[in-house]
Amino acid sequence: MNEIDLLKQVRADVPQPDPMALARARQRLLSPSPSPVRGRPITLRRTIIAGTLAATLAGGFLINDVVVKDGAPPPGAVADAGTFLAAAADHTSASPDAPIPSGQYRQITQRSQRSWNFGPRNSYRGTGLDVTNLWIGADRNPPYTAISVLDAKKAFSSEAARKYWATVDPLNVEPQTLKSREVCAVGTNGGSLRVRPKGAKNGCRPSWFTPTPAFLAQLPRDPDRLLARLRTNDGLPPVPSPARIATAPFDRATLILASGIAPADLRAALYQAIRMIPGISLQADAVNLDGRTGRAVSQLQQFGVRKELIIDPRTGQFIGLREVATITAPLNGDGDPMSYRRGDIISWTSVATQITPIRPTIR
Repeated sequence: MNEIDLLKQVRADVPQPDPMALARARQRLLSPSPSPVRGRPITLRRTIIAGTLAATLAGGFLINDVVVKDGAPPPGAVADAGTFLAAAADHTSASPDAPIPSGQYRQITQRSQRSWNFGPRNSYRGTGLDVTNLWIGADRNPPYTAISVLDAKKAFSSEAARKYWATVDPLNVEPQTLKSREVCAVGTNGGSLRVRPKGAKNGCRPSWFTPTPAFLAQLPRDPDRLLARLRTNDGLPPVPSPARIATAPFDRATLILASGIAPADLRAALYQAIRMIPGISLQADAVNLDGRTGRAVSQLQQFGVRKELIIDPRTGQFIGLREVATITAPLNGDGDPMSYRRGDIISWTSVATQITPIRPTIR
């Protein structure tokens, strides 16, 4: 043991400082950060390669969000987000994923909620919840067993709204259950399964929206190289707008995290890569769809929508996503006002995992 080793042990029993405490300290030292880069969010479209296509829901869930005033981050927020992500990456690297015991499974539960306005003058509101469970075996290789319930719960703002919806969309009133033991890729929105053709050894074409273990394995773990990969133009329009290019890396990172199958080393690398993305900010305590509290690293995107990546500050575990309207009646791509109010949650998800000795039998 040398002098450096002795110095490392000084105050070794003192816990790491809380990231939010660091944030408040920096706000007294740093000048206000530049405004975030604005861009258009990726629209997650549900694609079911099992013969069923469910309607995509869009809209807002009215919850007042007072963390950010008029969509602008507080002073020092960008630097604070970087500090928080660095701590989350350290926590993640220090806690590798538990191995799956032989004969058991890792169960991943994705829950995704979207609300939408409809009817005369968009005066009615509906909210739908999708729930997907995926069971991964000890070798972690597909095919997987999965059950997805689309519109597992559906609620309306009034009885009149429920009756109106039943007349305009009678095929999407009751829950729809999709299940297969031949799933080879998972979706990122809680309701998408990609099923391997019967008898085929490899029938999945992975993407950012439906990543496979092989797709994730080839992503770099070096943060700089990973960020370059997140910036590649695959899956974008031939000539994407500058705003779309600016938000694409953050969108792609959240897609991979939301799949629930990214290993710990990749999650840590993604956190480090996100630190280098312009326009990120750290929000105060946020909750995922299950009510679990975390902190949100966000990016303000086009049309006044803020996308939030929710992380457990104690473990670095990704626990969900939110999209929040920061202005009232933002314009869509056609220049028409959308029926959101400032503070509406447009979409809300949660991701949770557990080791279990059983999985359902699907015939």
